[in-house]
Amino acid sequence: RIFDAMAHGCLPVFMSWPAAGTEGDWENSPSWYTPSSVQAKYNYPFFADLYTRDPFYVEEENTIDYESFAVVTHGNSSDAKNFLPMIEKMDTLIRLAPDEIRRRQLALKENVIPLIYGLGEDAHRYDDAFSRTMRILEAYVHRVVTGRVV
Repeated sequence: RIFDAMAHGCLPVFMSWPAAGTEGDWENSPSWYTPSSVQAKYNYPFFADLYTRDPFYVEEENTIDYESFAVVTHGNSSDAKNFLPMIEKMDTLIRLAPDEIRRRQLALKENVIPLIYGLGEDAHRYDDAFSRTMRILEAYVHRVVTGRVV
């Protein structure tokens, strides 16, 4: 559902938690799901932090920098169902940083098409999730066969 909301222009808002196996590291390997869950970079397609490094190297133009548009706030470590930090972060952005919201909306606009699948007769006209996946697979196969990055 998050990709449907983003396709309609809604900024995704995530509560950040230390991911499983990261020894409480909030900043470098967060989970955007629940405390001690899988790192965010493994849950979202084309995540720049994962795919711009070996062994998954993908050209930067085929990755998505979620942090450029997502609103991320620390979750309440003593109560995972307490959404007050998320509400406070959004309230602060709305009241004090409308330019930041606009910047994030524009970044979302640049990144949303590769996160959804095209439908209908004109689906092939856009760089949607399917075409992006195929391009990444093609580059990966080329790299495996030749030993070189495309």
